[in-house]
Amino acid sequence: MDIGCIEVVVSRKPNTLFKFLRVLLIMLAVCFLFLGLVGIMAAFIPGIGCLVGYYFVNMNVGIDYEYSYVQKELRIAKIMNKERRKEVATYDLEKMEILAPVRSWHLDSYKNRQIAKDVDYSSGEEKQPDPCYYLYLEGNTRVKLELEGEEATQLLDAVKQMAPRKVFTD
Repeated sequence: MDIGCIEVVVSRKPNTLFKFLRVLLIMLAVCFLFLGLVGIMAAFIPGIGCLVGYYFVNMNVGIDYEYSYVQKELRIAKIMNKERRKEVATYDLEKMEILAPVRSWHLDSYKNRQIAKDVDYSSGEEKQPDPCYYLYLEGNTRVKLELEGEEATQLLDAVKQMAPRKVFTD
């Protein structure tokens, strides 16, 4: 059965440090550029530097993650500030060991395992009930995903159809 492509978009909680840095850098840029216009030409360089810093900080304030399930692969993209899309990772689900909720008893045997690569693609918020899932892959890789909503249910069903003994939704 051909499932096609299933996409789930998760918005990351904005980082308060980046919000503060964004405001601070724009204020510093205005001050330095004003000093440059008044007559202190050396103030233009830090003003331009603050504007460049503001651009990069602003790109990382609003981050969304997009999970795409295509042909037994989970592709994860990072959408920065609703403008730029960057492919982050591709995981082959044939190498999946288990996919279960974070607080599932099925993950008890994985708790003391040495994790080589631990990646978090969730929103970073604590919700009740917790919609986060851990995906363990061969090679000691653990991926944290937030699967909530109708599209997420479709994604879970598609993965469960591919590997029914490795996916738990309790």
